[in-house]
Amino acid sequence: MPRFRVLMTAACIALGAAPVYADISRVYQPYVEQGERELEYGASLRDVGGENILLNRVGVGYAWNDKIFTEVYLLTESISHEGDEIRGYEAELKWQITEQGEYWADWGLLVEAGGARDIDRREVAVGVLWAKELGNRWVATANGFVEYEYGDDVVDELETALRAQFRYRYSAALEPALELYLDDQDWAVGPAVMGIQKLGGRKQLRWELGLLFGLDAETPDTSLRFGLEFEF
Repeated sequence: MPRFRVLMTAACIALGAAPVYADISRVYQPYVEQGERELEYGASLRDVGGENILLNRVGVGYAWNDKIFTEVYLLTESISHEGDEIRGYEAELKWQITEQGEYWADWGLLVEAGGARDIDRREVAVGVLWAKELGNRWVATANGFVEYEYGDDVVDELETALRAQFRYRYSAALEPALELYLDDQDWAVGPAVMGIQKLGGRKQLRWELGLLFGLDAETPDTSLRFGLEFEF
């Protein structure tokens, strides 16, 4: 999913807490289905010093052909159930580079750009998407990102990030997985589960739920992530 550290900066200043960021969203697959339209809701609940921080995102996406998929997001935050407020935006473009099964692995490219409302902080990111089937039921997926943050209110910097997933295809409706997130702010690992519910025709619901545990002192002890996509 999306990387707006600024979304929590204003909230953390108001609370007198250390910043918490929204990097833990999803591991991207490199595939595009032509003509697919998508409505998406995602959330991350993070435990920071006993304070639960809820980050939300709402997106609309469309596949222009069998290679290119674009999506735009509004990003919000909710603190202690005090209400939601739009804090930022993000746009993504995903390019499926290879056909599924054409080579030893499947490849894609993701380009992200976004900004925030509260301060002058923007970001551009480019990610390589990789997936490999391991036998009939196991799938390994990895995303490698290079990001550039800039703006009048931040120090310009270049960062890298890695996301990985090892998934077991038990059935279309239920796929357990193990996920890993590594970047300059989060080092986390934990179990996840996901699936697809067919609704007839092209319509289907795709859902994901993951529980991640911090691997170092700077990462929240626990992060619960949830995603729901209506594809039609």
